[in-house]
Parts: sequence; C-alpha cells; structure tokens
Amino acid sequence: MRRLLLSFLLPLLVLPAFAQNSADPNPELVRFDRNHSTLGFNVPIVMGLSKVTGKFTDFSADLIWKAEDLEASSVQLKINVESIDTGIEARNNHLKSDAFFDVALYPTITFASSNIRKNGDDYLVDGTIVMHGIAREITIPLNVRTFTEGEQSWTSFRVITTLDRTDFGMNWKHSNADFFVGNEIETDIVLLTR
Repeated sequence: MRRLLLSFLLPLLVLPAFAQNSADPNPELVRFDRNHSTLGFNVPIVMGLSKVTGKFTDFSADLIWKAEDLEASSVQLKINVESIDTGIEARNNHLKSDAFFDVALYPTITFASSNIRKNGDDYLVDGTIVMHGIAREITIPLNVRTFTEGEQSWTSFRVITTLDRTDFGMNWKHSNADFFVGNEIETDIVLLTR
C-alpha cells in the first residue's frame, strides 16, 4: 500500500519542480529567432581586394530592451568560439588554434553592457568584451528597426562595427606577406525577435 501511495505522490512532487525549472527565468528577456539571427564577420584579404566571411553558429544573448527606459535595458552575449564557420574546415581549425582564438584556453567570447544611450535614430552601447583572454571596454553602435504587418511584428537588433584583432593578442601574419590577412575585422551581428 505504501508503495502504491508513493507511485501516486511522486509525480505530484516532481511536476511542480519541473514546471519551475522549465519556466522562463526572466520574462523581460527578448526572445530571438535563432534561424534568422546571425553573428557574422568579414576579414579583409590583401588590403581589401578580397575578404573572408564567417559566422559563429552557437551563441546565447540575454537582452532586456525598453526603448523608453534605457537604464533598465541591457545585453549580455556569449559566443562558443568552437562554432566558428568560414566554409573551409582547414581554415576553421586554423582559427581555433593558438595562432588565433586558441579555443583550448579561451573557448568563449563574451560581451556585457554597462550603459545604453540614444544616438540620433540609433543607440550606442558601452560594455566589456572579453576575447582571447583579454578584456576591453568598447562602445558599439546599435541599430533597432521594427516591421509590422497586421498582427505580426518583428524587431531587428543590428551591430556593425570593427574590432582590431591585435588588440586581443591575435598577431598571426601570413608567411608570404605580413599584410595578407587584415587586422580590422568587421562584425555584422543581427538578432531578430520572434
């Protein structure tokens, strides 16, 4: 009888805990469409005559967005560097090696905002980026646009900015020409709401 009673009570004890863990821990967080959000970048080749494009496919973004109260807004981004994809496996592996990101020692890139302010029609986000074990204070431009059709609405949060890889200790040079791979890396990040 005791065993039968436990078999009925156990689900009642477990289900509330499961529901609590599966609930959104912060309902203020903006939810993103992962299939249509991109963490992309461009690397100039031979002084911009060509470029390598790539992206990180594994990332998380915690964004609280209140355009009417920017002090209550914030963003935290975490990128799994192992997920880098430039379309060529050998190049991906080179970028993961100690010549560049050194994934074994520094598996993530993070950004945490400290302040968001209006800048004309757009915004500026101050914060700390940590990449390749080096933390730097940066300010990035943020473009926010919304499209509404009937009852459907989407908002895009986009960052296009430039980072110097040598600021983060990534000083690798091509053996044939120092200038072959550029230092100024252009990011193109788009987070689309759903």
